[in-house]
Amino acid sequence: MIHKKRLLAAVVASFIIGVAVPGGSFAKDDSGMEAPKKPINVTSDKMEADKNASVVVFKGNVVAVEDFTLCSDELYVYYDDKKEVKDIVANGNVRIFQQDKTATAGKAAYDRKNRSIVLTEDPQVVQCADTVKGDKITVFMDEDRAIVESGGGGRVRALIMPEKKCTEAGKTVGGAPSEETRCKRPR
Repeated sequence: MIHKKRLLAAVVASFIIGVAVPGGSFAKDDSGMEAPKKPINVTSDKMEADKNASVVVFKGNVVAVEDFTLCSDELYVYYDDKKEVKDIVANGNVRIFQQDKTATAGKAAYDRKNRSIVLTEDPQVVQCADTVKGDKITVFMDEDRAIVESGGGGRVRALIMPEKKCTEAGKTVGGAPSEETRCKRPR
C-alpha cells in the first residue's frame, strides 16, 4: 500500500512539474518587452490532476501565491495546449491580497495572460480605508485600475475616506503577515 501511494505521488508530481513548470513562460512587462512569468506556489489539503482535461484542482484551505496571495476553498488551474497556466478559478470564501489592496468574493476568475481578475458573488475591494462593492468587479493587476459593475437593478457602492491610513506596501506593524496568516483571517 505504501509503495502504491509513493508511485501515485511520483506520477502526480511529474504531472505537476511537466505542466506547471513549462519552459519559455513569458508575459509583457511595463516596457512591452517579454519578461519571465512568476511561478505560482499552491498549497492545499487535497489535489486532483487530470492531464486529459488539462486541469489541476486544489481543495481545502487553498493558498496560491504569485505576486499576490489568493486564498479559497477550491482552486481550479487550467492549462493551454502549450501546458502553460491559462486560467485560475477560485471558489468559496475567496480572499486576495496584494500590497495595500484586499479583495473578497465568492468566486474569482484569473486570466493569467491578461493579468485580470473577475470577482463575482458579493465582491468587495478595499484599498487602505476605501471600499467599493458591486455585482462584478474586474481588477487589472498591472494597470492599477478596476471596473465595478452592478446588475439586476443594484447599484455600485463606494466608501471613500478622507484619511487613507495606508500602510507601506501592505505591511503591518512588525512586518507583513505570512500568506497562511492572511488566509486564516475571517472574510
